[in-house]
Amino acid sequence: MDSERLKNWLDYTKRYAADSFWKEVFNQSSHPFSKEEEKMGKNLAGGALATRLRDPFPRCDLFEKDGNLYVEAELPGMHPEEVIVILRGQELTIRGIISTLEPRIRYFIKERPDRPFEKIISLPFKVDKNKVSSGFENGLLTVTMPIIPEEDAVPVHIEFNGHRDNEQETQL
Repeated sequence: MDSERLKNWLDYTKRYAADSFWKEVFNQSSHPFSKEEEKMGKNLAGGALATRLRDPFPRCDLFEKDGNLYVEAELPGMHPEEVIVILRGQELTIRGIISTLEPRIRYFIKERPDRPFEKIISLPFKVDKNKVSSGFENGLLTVTMPIIPEEDAVPVHIEFNGHRDNEQETQL
């Protein structure tokens, strides 16, 4: 195969590299990982590996501003009632079902499949679960979570032979 044909083939496969396309080609299940693989991933990396293995949809931003954590998730064409947001521990889960298939329509190209999605985001700080708020506008979900401030550092005095070593404290 000459290099031009190989380049064209690679460009063609990039267009159809979506997970759903390859599942249809190989007639696989809708979930790319078995339950055992998913459990193994969670056990190996405390959930972080399992988070990375999941579908990248929806695209999200996680950022801190003015004492709050914000998650913004792109959910084009969806309505707020089609999305479930759950905060459990220090993980925020966004899940729902993308419905794009319309009955009584004759499709010539159908690249957007109907499918469930789930995105789990590990939060870098503890948040006040009682003050979490959310909004949904123009396909953008915004979740606002007030950060619980860490306690101030407390000095610890080391005792040697039952008494404090104040001379070493001043030298440090």
